[in-house]
Amino acid sequence: MKQETLKEKLEKEKEKLNKLVSEALNKGAPLTEDEAIIEQNRKVDDLVVKLQREKENLRKKQEER
Repeated sequence: MKQETLKEKLEKEKEKLNKLVSEALNKGAPLTEDEAIIEQNRKVDDLVVKLQREKENLRKKQEER
């Protein structure tokens, strides 16, 4: 159940990031200087790491059985 929540949260945050990137590209603004994009990218990165760790923990538990 928790894994689904993380996946859903990741998808929402990725959508926000994609929207910010699209807006910046339309304006011709450099992505690397946009603090909102950098912050959103960090959120997405953190969620990816959490999801990977959770999957690894599940895999280890299954191997122990």
